[in-house]
Amino acid sequence: MKKLKLVGAVGGAISLALCWPLAVGQIGQNVITDGLKHISNDDISAALISYDRGYLSSHAQTRFSVTSPILKQQMLAEGLPTEVTVNSEIRHGLVGISTISTFPDYPESPLVINSTTQLNGNTSYSSKLDNWHFRSEGPDSVAISILSSELSGTVTTLGKVNFNISIPSIALNFASGENMLFSDLTGQGDGKQDAGFWIGKQNITLGSLTVDDGLGTTLFAVDNTSYQFESKLDADKLRFTSNHKLNVDQFTSEDGEVNNVQLDFTLGAVDSKAFLALSNIYQSNPYLGSDDIQQAMPHIDSLFSKGFFISMSPFALNLGEGEFTSKATLNFPEGTNNVSKDPSVIVSALTGGLEAFVSNQLVADYPIIQQGVDELLLMEMMTQNDQGYQLNADIKEGNVVFSNGHKVPLFTLFMSAMMVR
Repeated sequence: MKKLKLVGAVGGAISLALCWPLAVGQIGQNVITDGLKHISNDDISAALISYDRGYLSSHAQTRFSVTSPILKQQMLAEGLPTEVTVNSEIRHGLVGISTISTFPDYPESPLVINSTTQLNGNTSYSSKLDNWHFRSEGPDSVAISILSSELSGTVTTLGKVNFNISIPSIALNFASGENMLFSDLTGQGDGKQDAGFWIGKQNITLGSLTVDDGLGTTLFAVDNTSYQFESKLDADKLRFTSNHKLNVDQFTSEDGEVNNVQLDFTLGAVDSKAFLALSNIYQSNPYLGSDDIQQAMPHIDSLFSKGFFISMSPFALNLGEGEFTSKATLNFPEGTNNVSKDPSVIVSALTGGLEAFVSNQLVADYPIIQQGVDELLLMEMMTQNDQGYQLNADIKEGNVVFSNGHKVPLFTLFMSAMMVR
């Protein structure tokens, strides 16, 4: 009896071992099908064209298409493809599947993507692009050259994605003669799609960017740039907040040099449904017509009715030896109703604050700044100290209230700005 049980156990194990690759293949197909659903969004669609499942291996073909009208139009204008087909050779392993993906429409492309998908659906991927050169078609063609680059990361069944990318150099040569060179581009990020938004963090750094006219003259150059983006939804997914941070060590052009540029911008606590609806309207209609504007109006009303805030803290830069820094906060309180019928309600409801500092050296170097500072000093809206000139003001009850108590109607400042040529 014991021998029969042993034979049965061995036979069961052998049967399981023989059937296991088939089971892995089936699970792998389900994982890939579900994964493509997570990839599709408002900008890109992913579709499984075919899946030929075998015993120890399978073959899949997928197609990725750009669906964003704005992005698609831009790519077509540059002669770039808006649809890509991917062939994937899949191996069935003990605890998952491994995949090697290539691009049949571009047999000369050195790009190969390797990925490993566990049976629970979580996938890790890595890709190395060898030196590659591509030229788009059309009269406005552009030649793109990329040095050997790497991309890696993971994708989970919950839709969470993280990535790391490293590109030593991208060179673009335009038919008009201009050249653009990106050097030392790196990026990291993690997040997921949630309620129509990308929620997470991203960090992009760029060693340098130069643009020349093709005749030896540099039109402009940017050195040591970093961009950080973070977005989140509140617990009820009713409010969306995004923060953008930009830092540039040096920007040089024919007009001069700007150093130490800092920008920290936040769009906070906006109504997520209204904001997403407005975003979709814009993305679907690159050139807004009267019908599109009418369609957007109810969402604009909802956006202001629910309230939100904008902050810029700081915006700062150096011009030569001179320094400029500023901070601003604008609060659009909940209950700011019927904006589409009466936009002036925004002015009366708006609250916030403004700060600005202009150094002595910056005023000395730029007469046009000196003129503006002198006028503000005369009206006692700005104060002077040993380092430079300071402005502080609050926004409330439709006025800009300066530190000396002087009030200027916000509408007046707005109209003055609109009149500047």
